[in-house]
Amino acid sequence: MQIEKSKIQKIIKTFKTNLPLYSKHCLKIINKQGKLIDFQFNEAQKLLDKQINEQIKKRGNVRILILKSRQTGISTYCQARGFWKTVTAQNQNAVVVSHLNESTKAIFSMVRNFYDNLPHPLVTPDLKESTSNSMAFTHGSRWRIATARTSEVGRGWTTNYLHGSEVAFYPNSDIIPGLLQTVPEAGSEILLESTANGAGGWFYDACMRSLRGEGEWELCFIPWYMMTEYRRKVDPYFELEREEEDVKTMYGLDDEQVMFRRLKIQELGGEDLFRQEYPSTPQEAFLTTGRLFVEPKFIDQAAVECFTPISRYDVRENDFMPHEKGLLKIFENPKDSLRYCIGVDVAEGLEHGDYSCIQVLDHMGYQVATWTGHVDPFDLAHIIAKIGHFYNKAWTLIERNNHGLTTIRKIQELNYPNLYVEQSVDDAYVDRLTRRAGFLTTSKTKPLIIDNLVHLLRQGESGIVDIELIDELRTYLVDARGITNAQQGCFDDRIMAYAIALFGLNSMPRKHRQNFKRVKKQFF
Repeated sequence: MQIEKSKIQKIIKTFKTNLPLYSKHCLKIINKQGKLIDFQFNEAQKLLDKQINEQIKKRGNVRILILKSRQTGISTYCQARGFWKTVTAQNQNAVVVSHLNESTKAIFSMVRNFYDNLPHPLVTPDLKESTSNSMAFTHGSRWRIATARTSEVGRGWTTNYLHGSEVAFYPNSDIIPGLLQTVPEAGSEILLESTANGAGGWFYDACMRSLRGEGEWELCFIPWYMMTEYRRKVDPYFELEREEEDVKTMYGLDDEQVMFRRLKIQELGGEDLFRQEYPSTPQEAFLTTGRLFVEPKFIDQAAVECFTPISRYDVRENDFMPHEKGLLKIFENPKDSLRYCIGVDVAEGLEHGDYSCIQVLDHMGYQVATWTGHVDPFDLAHIIAKIGHFYNKAWTLIERNNHGLTTIRKIQELNYPNLYVEQSVDDAYVDRLTRRAGFLTTSKTKPLIIDNLVHLLRQGESGIVDIELIDELRTYLVDARGITNAQQGCFDDRIMAYAIALFGLNSMPRKHRQNFKRVKKQFF
């Protein structure tokens, strides 16, 4: 008996540091068929658990945003984690905040079910107090839940573990910042999970910042195809459509997953709603207002052609410095036989503002390099000149709107040889041509360059190889007036630079025939 008790205590000690093991042997859940079963993690839950453990190891606390598809079990995981932290440790406070009163009741019922079905007295702490929304244990820990009604929720609490459920649907954007102030820095955990609820709001903005690598929050995205049950049997006559072939290749799907996607699109009445409810990328999840500037299937087809850059560099005035996270991404090194065109979108250079972007294409329209970052417009000229010289003194179009004038004047001072100069007839003097360096984006020129990009995407000839440009394309919308812009909280700097570069291919000077006279004598 003493040996058996010692063995159990050793197992309990292991439970305190291993949530998957604890969940499998101690927690019961009610599955979709209404049966009480052991809680064993699915693939989505394993992914989140791994990311949490990596963040704890790296920084000592947890700050994770979870953007999820429907019915992935993430909320169940978060309840299990909060319960585990309170029943296995002393003086820990776990708080769950739900978006609806009905959800609050369902979550409490789930957690109460955890406690009532614990398998052994040694893993079942005594209850000091139990109400309709909290459980307090005799060892000093407490688990509680509340509904997100006002920004006052949670005030006065000290929280070691905070789980925000469906935070994109909270009625007040001030609720989350208020809750965050109740959580100390050291050793604490915050998990904010939600399905998407359109563009805008605290959760959307936080996810967009995380995707850009800004701030302390990490994003855990759960795509629909991670769920093993999201499959449907295929019949003997099943054939893939062209779009489905691209989607299958892009996300590594099997035919049964493609069949699930096809049937679910039919059930929901359209592909747009499927992408919202069952997203494959974070950008798809948030696209609920407006419509993409081009049909999504053509962006998917372009994405299949993308690949990892062969090298990355930091650009210095006199050199390229190899760096694994360098802002200059090289997809193809320059070739003597090719000519190149550069499109540049210039931003102010503020750390959290728009990006400046340089896109490099060869004369056949294939993307060969790109640079994106925050830099002063004056310093950007040096970067453009360095990249331009590297690519055989590339034909260069710099957008001259706003801060672009600063960049153009500086690169002219650097005597860069191949700058695009726009020619127009002077309104005051019909016979006089006005020459201005750079490309001016206006209400007339912008539709021209974007329509050209749309045409190439539909033809499958966009030449895009950078997945980050693809990501921007997925959030580039056209409104009811036909005006195109980035979705709220997103950027279009790569798109504009690329569209300008494509336009520049048509104005690129012809290559001089240096040996024409010699050839003429030979044949004539």
